[in-house]
Amino acid sequence: MTRRGTSAKTRAAQADRCGVFSTDEKRVSLARAAVPSDALAASIAAAFKAIAHPTRVRILRALSEGELCVCEISEVLGLSVSATSHQLSLLKVQRLVQSRSDGKLVYYSLGDRFVLALLDDCTRHLSDEEAA
Repeated sequence: MTRRGTSAKTRAAQADRCGVFSTDEKRVSLARAAVPSDALAASIAAAFKAIAHPTRVRILRALSEGELCVCEISEVLGLSVSATSHQLSLLKVQRLVQSRSDGKLVYYSLGDRFVLALLDDCTRHLSDEEAA
């Protein structure tokens, strides 16, 4: 506590707030238009949650080179076929990967290339931070 009776934590919390409540309707309107619906926001968060695991990131990067069967993906990552299939099923629920069967084999590919652009941007961002 300081001599005036407010802690550093309290002063920091107060510094993060406006001293007066005031809004600019144009900025509020633009920001409101940019905010997705609750349902879409939940879907976006679920997609990020699906990506937010190192194994799934590695699977997506492996699939960036083209279609692979479960056995090939497990070989690339050094995982069991069972563990690989489990991770693929989580990615498939979010439509980040798609599958097709060919006899007894199941082949996976990226569901949409957007996820690759997202991973590439993130990789560049983090690589730039490390270089700085």
